[in-house]
Amino acid sequence: MRRIISVSTLVVLFATFAPATPAQTPGTGRLMREKLAHTQRILEALTTSNYDLLARESVALSQVTNAPAWTVLKMPEYRRQSDEFLRITEDLAAAAKDRDLDLAAMRFGALTMSCYQCHRYIKNMRLAR
Repeated sequence: MRRIISVSTLVVLFATFAPATPAQTPGTGRLMREKLAHTQRILEALTTSNYDLLARESVALSQVTNAPAWTVLKMPEYRRQSDEFLRITEDLAAAAKDRDLDLAAMRFGALTMSCYQCHRYIKNMRLAR
């Protein structure tokens, strides 16, 4: 479990300090910072076994997808990435409800990989232009 959390932390830090893409709108930037804050609180909840915080932040993270800035891109691959992110956040909330910390940690690892893969896709798409 420590390994999953360590890898996840590195992915979050990488995504946080990676150079910003010039095409990111101010609204998207704010939304990504909000997403990062929820993700950091989820990591805190995992490391402190705080199931209430884990459940609350998992739900809050899934609600980020309802913001207009989330749906700025209309490409099928982005939609697929977004659907995967939402599915994982729902799985994470379910693991919190079931008080299954090991499953929640695995879902958190999947969540950070989902974010990394989507950010990589967007970056590569912009570089290809």
